[in-house]
Amino acid sequence: MDGPFWKEFFMSLHVLLLLGIAVAIGFGGGKLFKKLHVPQIVGYIVVGVFLGTSFLKLYQPQLLDQLIDINALALGIIGFLIGSELRLSIFRRLGKTIFVTLLFEALGAFVLVALGVFILTGKLYLGLLFGALASATAPAATVGVLWEYKAKGSLTSTLLAIVALDDAVALFLYGFALSIAKTLFAHVGISVFHILAKPVGEILLTLVVGVLLGFGLSFLARRMRNKGETLILSLAAIFLCCGLSETLGLSLILSNMAMGITLANLAPFGGRRVYSAVQSFVPPVYVLFFVLVGARLEISLLPQMGILGLIYLVARGGGKMMGARLGAQVSGASQVVKRYLGICLISQAGVAVGLAIDVYREFFQLGPAGAHVGIMVINVITATTFLLELIGPPCVRWAIVRAGEAGKSKL
Repeated sequence: MDGPFWKEFFMSLHVLLLLGIAVAIGFGGGKLFKKLHVPQIVGYIVVGVFLGTSFLKLYQPQLLDQLIDINALALGIIGFLIGSELRLSIFRRLGKTIFVTLLFEALGAFVLVALGVFILTGKLYLGLLFGALASATAPAATVGVLWEYKAKGSLTSTLLAIVALDDAVALFLYGFALSIAKTLFAHVGISVFHILAKPVGEILLTLVVGVLLGFGLSFLARRMRNKGETLILSLAAIFLCCGLSETLGLSLILSNMAMGITLANLAPFGGRRVYSAVQSFVPPVYVLFFVLVGARLEISLLPQMGILGLIYLVARGGGKMMGARLGAQVSGASQVVKRYLGICLISQAGVAVGLAIDVYREFFQLGPAGAHVGIMVINVITATTFLLELIGPPCVRWAIVRAGEAGKSKL
C-alpha cells in the first residue's frame, strides 16, 4: 500500500468522498463492535487506524491537518452538551464531591507520574512535564460511552462534571509545570507570577467567553419557535465559541462547557430544547471525529514507548484510580462513585496530545537537546494515547453497568 500507485490514487480522491467513506465505514465498524459488546467508539477508532497512517494510508497527515477543524467542532459540541447537563441542582448536591475528587484524581496522576519518571530518568523537568500531561483525561470518549448506554445516576453526573472540569485543571498544572521545567532545563530564573499568571489568565478568559455567549444564547432560546431555528442558532453559538477560543488560544472544551452551563441555568426549558436539537446533529460528526482520531494513531510508535511509556501508563492509571477513590472518600461520595469513578478516568486523547505538541514547540526553541525532549514527549504521549483510547471506553462501560446506571436515561 506504500507504492506510488496507491498513494497517487488515494490523494486524488475528493475530500468529500473521503469523509463519506469515513462516516459509512466508521458507522459499520461501530455496529460490529456493539454486537461484540464493546463500545461503538472503539469500533470507530479501529476503523480509523485501519484507514489511516498505520495501514491503508487513505488519510494522509496533510489531509488530517486540513480536517483539524472538524475535531475542534466535535470537541466544542461535546463540551457544550456536557455543560448543558450541569445544572446548579447537581452542584448543590454533588459540588463537594466533584471538586474534591477532581483535585485528588488530577494531582494523584500528576504526582505519581512525575515521581516515576524522575526515578527512572533522574530528570525532574521530564517528571514535571509528563506529570502535567497525565492529569488530562478524554471527555469525548468518556461522554460518548455514557450517551451510547444512556447512563444516568450519581456516578454519571459526577463523571460528566469531572471530565469537563479536568481540562481546566490540566491546563493549570501544565502552565505551572512547563514554566518550572524550562527553568530547570535552561538554568534560567523565572518568577512565581510568570508561572501562575498565564494559566490563570487563560482559564478566566475562557470562562468569560463561554459565559457571555451563554447569556446571548439563553436570551435567544426563549424566543426560538421550532427545532430548525433552535438548531441553527445553537450551532451558530457553538461555532462562534469554538472560533473565538481557537483565535485567542483558549480551551474550546472549557469555553463551550461554560456556555452550556450558563444556558442550562438561565433558561432551563429553552436549554432542554437546545440540548435536544444539538444532540440530533451529533451522531455523524461524532463518528467522523473518532475515525479521524484513529487515523492519526500510528502503531509503529508503540515500540518507542519503552519503559518510560510503561511507567507513565501504570503511574497514571494508579494515580487516577487512587486519587479518585481517596477524593470520593474524603468528600463523602456515594459507594458507586468510590468504587467505579477511577476506572472511568483512564482515557487520554486530544488535550494530552495537544499539550505534548506544545511541549515540543516550547522546547524546540531551546536548541537540539530541547527538540529531543519535545520529540520524546510526543512519541510517548501518542503511543500511550493509542492504547488508552482503546482501553478507556470499555472501562467506562464496565463501570456504569456494574453501578447499575446504564439504560436509565430517556435521552
